[in-house]
Amino acid sequence: EISMKLENILDDTVLFETSSYDKSLAGQTKYERIPIYSEERGDQTYRFTIEDSYGDGLCCSQGDGSYELHIGDAVEGQPLLSGSIFNKKEVWLIEVTSSSSPTATLQPQDDDIYATLQIQFDQYPEEISMKLE
Repeated sequence: EISMKLENILDDTVLFETSSYDKSLAGQTKYERIPIYSEERGDQTYRFTIEDSYGDGLCCSQGDGSYELHIGDAVEGQPLLSGSIFNKKEVWLIEVTSSSSPTATLQPQDDDIYATLQIQFDQYPEEISMKLE
């Protein structure tokens, strides 16, 4: 019920796409190696889309599934993007440049669940800082 796609949005090249995985992979980890950058191509922007046809994401009622996208080897460092709890779809924009570290930004979807933060300030709002990670 899970499909994934990684595409270059500058030239519409699909680098990776799968419509489903075999049931025999349940509970296992699979690695896919996808070439995405070379100096000859220069700076690139990609769209990574993961969809769940059932609408329950990869976690929790049917097991503890998840996904991670790493630049380089998956066994080293923090993932560039990751997820497990989503409804039908998550879409990320990934920017890979020669001058800085790659970045990934989650794109809002129509069925996303948003958090609303309400703040009642005291007499010194300039002393307040917040960070959501």
